Amino acid sequence: MNRFLTYSAVGLLICIPWAGDATGRGFGGFRGGGFGGFGGFRGGYSGGFDRSYSGYRGSYSGSRSYGGYSGWDRGGYGSSYDRSYTGARGGSINTEGTRGAYYGPRGAAAGGTRDTTVTGPEGRTYSGSTERGAAVGPYGRYVGGGEHTGTATGYAGSVTRGWQSAFAGRTFPSDAGLAHYSSFGSVSAAHTTAYWSHGYCTAHAGYVRTGFGYYNCFHPAWYTAHPGCWYVPTWPAGAAWTTTAWPALATYCGIAGQTIDYECGDNVVYQNNEVYYNGSPVASASDYAQQAITLADQGQKATAPPASEWKPLGVFALAQGNETTSNNIFQLAINREGVIRGNFYDGLTDSTAPVYGSVDKESQRAAWTIGKKNDRVFDAGIYNLTQDETPVLVHIGKEKTQQMLLVRMPPPKDKN
Repeated sequence: MNRFLTYSAVGLLICIPWAGDATGRGFGGFRGGGFGGFGGFRGGYSGGFDRSYSGYRGSYSGSRSYGGYSGWDRGGYGSSYDRSYTGARGGSINTEGTRGAYYGPRGAAAGGTRDTTVTGPEGRTYSGSTERGAAVGPYGRYVGGGEHTGTATGYAGSVTRGWQSAFAGRTFPSDAGLAHYSSFGSVSAAHTTAYWSHGYCTAHAGYVRTGFGYYNCFHPAWYTAHPGCWYVPTWPAGAAWTTTAWPALATYCGIAGQTIDYECGDNVVYQNNEVYYNGSPVASASDYAQQAITLADQGQKATAPPASEWKPLGVFALAQGNETTSNNIFQLAINREGVIRGNFYDGLTDSTAPVYGSVDKESQRAAWTIGKKNDRVFDAGIYNLTQDETPVLVHIGKEKTQQMLLVRMPPPKDKN
């Protein structure tokens, strides 16, 4: 797929004048993410930072720059970053990228790039490049695509692999954030899990955290700008980003007995339409999905006012497959009865939807939905939601299940 065809389709979809208007305001596009000058009643900002350190474990240097503007009915944002890390034994990682977004009267569009090079102490290298773009236009239309190329070089030579993707269609705002996941599992088996070691999950999560760009979310000003969001009025600023450690959470919710760890793809495995836990069959695939659907539905029906007592579970980015960036963000919280509430935030379209779910205190499974539809249910252990990263099952009805990764984001330094 030619990347320019994808980006052209995005531009045509929402009819945005990418080159700028007569006053000099402009959006630099998916790759540059730069902005021109502006004046009058509109506002803008720009900034950046540089950081570096060194120690016995290695050295790090990084920089970020950003800028944006907003007006009566449109605005934009662009940023770029460059980070390098060198280990004590000679290995190194360098990653750089850009992202940009624009919203206007006819829709919104966003895109980004990432280039990464990893060199091991033995001289083996990996380099990869990823570009993505997407847009939502009038009446729920959406279009986008991506391209990735990676090359690994070792003792036996070099190997290059890549993928390309495109999606388009029409949906409703509450489904926009996960619209391109609506057909997953259609090529392979209906219910699948894959073995992800702890080392793989940690490394994968590290890439997702490196590219995370939504620390502006879940603060007082952000809630004001997104009316209808779920929030706890008694929480101090930034509380949504914190988490509750497992022992304190178990005591708070009255969860007794041994901790149950759900490691999808490790001790929770799908095989021949059966679900196995620690090697023993526990339910058919459809029954296991129905259990999650029922649990989420109980949370939807529960009376749980935001003004009551809630404990934060934190902010998570959702990554599918080998994705190293994510625009799909969950903010989750729980009350003493085990009811789950929170928000789903789609960074591409700057749209939100409430989260509803609950925890079964005996099995210690947690299940939740985006909005009050049960056609897409997220399923994880409540203990696992107190960890830095965890696999999560996503049930599409009772017919399909796929494994994804939830990555906890550390609290921003500025919690105001």
